[in-house]
Amino acid sequence: MTITSAILFTQLAKNLDFIEKRAPSNKLEINNIRFYNGKTEIGTLYLVDCKLLDKAIVAKKPCSLIFINAENLNRDYIPKNCDYAIFENIRNNYELAEQVYETINDLQKWDCDLKDGLVNRYPLDEFGVLSQGKFKHSLFIITHNFSLLSLSSKRNYEFLNDDIVNERADEALYKSNFGRTLNMKYVRRLLSDREYDKSLSYTDYFIYRDSFDKDYLCMNIFSDGRYIARLMTKPVYYNEELDEGFLQLFLHYYSYLKQIYLRYTDDPLIKTTSDKLHLLMDDMLFNSTNVDPVEANLILQNYGWSMNNRFTVLKFSFFKNSKWDEMTEYICGKLEETWNNSCAIVNKDDIVWVYNHSIIKDNSDDHKFFHVLAYIVRDFVCKAGVSDQFRDLSKVSSYLIQADMALKTGQKNNPNKWYFKFSDYALDYMYDRIMNDLSYDQLIHKSIRTLIDYDKKNGTEYLSTLRCYIYNNCNSTHTADALYIHRTTLIRRIERILELCDVDLNDPNTHMYLIISFWILEKMNFEFNVSNNPVEE
Repeated sequence: MTITSAILFTQLAKNLDFIEKRAPSNKLEINNIRFYNGKTEIGTLYLVDCKLLDKAIVAKKPCSLIFINAENLNRDYIPKNCDYAIFENIRNNYELAEQVYETINDLQKWDCDLKDGLVNRYPLDEFGVLSQGKFKHSLFIITHNFSLLSLSSKRNYEFLNDDIVNERADEALYKSNFGRTLNMKYVRRLLSDREYDKSLSYTDYFIYRDSFDKDYLCMNIFSDGRYIARLMTKPVYYNEELDEGFLQLFLHYYSYLKQIYLRYTDDPLIKTTSDKLHLLMDDMLFNSTNVDPVEANLILQNYGWSMNNRFTVLKFSFFKNSKWDEMTEYICGKLEETWNNSCAIVNKDDIVWVYNHSIIKDNSDDHKFFHVLAYIVRDFVCKAGVSDQFRDLSKVSSYLIQADMALKTGQKNNPNKWYFKFSDYALDYMYDRIMNDLSYDQLIHKSIRTLIDYDKKNGTEYLSTLRCYIYNNCNSTHTADALYIHRTTLIRRIERILELCDVDLNDPNTHMYLIISFWILEKMNFEFNVSNNPVEE
């Protein structure tokens, strides 16, 4: 680690009584430490006890100076081209030297710890601990999908403490300082902020002022030229300028952090859109021929999943806007944060969500699932199709079809609802399928067509009578009661119907065919003209 005068002055100011500093170069490297004896050379830090200073310091080339006992120091004694700092309550140069050496050793140890973290592949949260004590304010990362990763502390996030921002986000951060998505209101503010959008391409450090007028020092992290995250902290100023020592420490930490972060994104404990589970699920949903069953089982085991767990597939349809591409990964992260036993995949303009019920052992899981789902579709202003539950993940693509059909059919039949279960629309789906190629009169049983024509011609109601009789499982008593007629009257009417239609109602296939035929007519809003006083022949 290159220790500059700016870094050293900033770190010393944490433990010593700091008066002032000036650093025209701000990047003077410190290679040696000497007591000032009237001579200077570049690359050396000089410790100056002003009690022993009786004339101006001459420095042909820039050097670094620390002054103590400077109550009466003549500022004209200090060379204009040198970096300097003044501290008080230090008795002599020997005491100052101890503080300087201790601070430099601490910085060098910190650098070694950062290197060890990189070599030993520390998880991001463990690496984040190494930032503690070096920065005045907490460091954190906001990812491309708007997850908030706290590195050095759970507190001091003013943008979450603001009353305008949903308090649940702040509570979540305090419960766990790692891997929480930002509140939706704050995300919307970011997406509507032109400066935030513009800053996604910045490759150097910059100050970002958010919509709450809070400033943050930032460095973007890129992967193959693509923005993936941002390291942020509150800036530290000196004389209304960004403190150079603080900035250099921040950039030094960033140089290691960005490498750790790129490794972190492949950590199987933290799911991202590029990890093995998501890649596997994408293939199983949309390209199942590429899936190796053995490899698939091994990947699932790494996440605590298995092929025979209990699953549900959901498909979400959203209201699109100009920021849709930036919102998709955020929404996926929010879904997975809500239920960490799930996997969300972006597919074109929609999101497919595979939920694993078996990971949660709570018996009330299913009820809670739909309770939370109602809030999700409301908050994200979307509609969702929900498949039946199933236990063979290899069939996940077919259950995606269920979710898709539930979504399409549900939006058509019940547009005011937020989500649609396939089990509630399975018959509607079958109706759409069977009516796709043939007209209703080609599909219904021939006996029903005969009775429709006969009723029209003769003013009878044999069709509604047969319907009621079939729906009551051919029970004469129950049918007569439902039609408000005498049982003997019903029997004569059924005999006439059988005579006209030449049909065997005791045949199971015929019975089912008649039920389906009546169901088709009901879906078409056919009027059966049921009357309490039917015309008799």
